[in-house]
Amino acid sequence: MRTPLALACLFLLPVVAVAAERTYKPVRAVDPFPAITKPPLLPAAKVKDQVNAAELVLGVVVGGQARAYPINRLTGPEREIINDRLGGRSIAATW
Repeated sequence: MRTPLALACLFLLPVVAVAAERTYKPVRAVDPFPAITKPPLLPAAKVKDQVNAAELVLGVVVGGQARAYPINRLTGPEREIINDRLGGRSIAATW
């Protein structure tokens, strides 16, 4: 009598053998977007119509300096990551 583990191995062997014969050939689905390295910045006192009180922001504090990145600016394939400098350090804001 075969054990359940032995039966499972018998079923998996053909799958492993077929997978080993295949070659992975990556294909670029979309062209890369240029990196966002100098995001437009506004002092908090001047932000009026760009962000409303109900919007979510990603807040970051580094070295005593603070910045808020609106989540709606971090969505979509061309804006998933913003490369920035804050508090003398390089950071990547992402959502």
